[in-house]
Amino acid sequence: MIRTLLASVPLIFSLSVPAMAQDKEAECRKIGQIATNIMAERKNGTNVRRAERRVIRAIPNKSKNDEVLAVQLVDWIYSLPEEQLTPEVSNALYQTCLSQ
Repeated sequence: MIRTLLASVPLIFSLSVPAMAQDKEAECRKIGQIATNIMAERKNGTNVRRAERRVIRAIPNKSKNDEVLAVQLVDWIYSLPEEQLTPEVSNALYQTCLSQ
């Protein structure tokens, strides 16, 4: 499942390209943190729509692209099997973002 995301990550990250040009590493860290926050919401039993709202509210200096990305990540992370909810998800997103 993580590999499936990594194959579709370029499309997801294409939404964030303008902001990344300013400070790519900070933006990639933000994306990794968004994923971590989503996994925490899921592990706490929060439903999908509430997780979206809570995660979006917690994004620092958010843009419309951040909101779109968060919604896509919520849908994807909530589709993962429970055993795949590990820090590897956030790290894979961070590393993939840096390589874009």
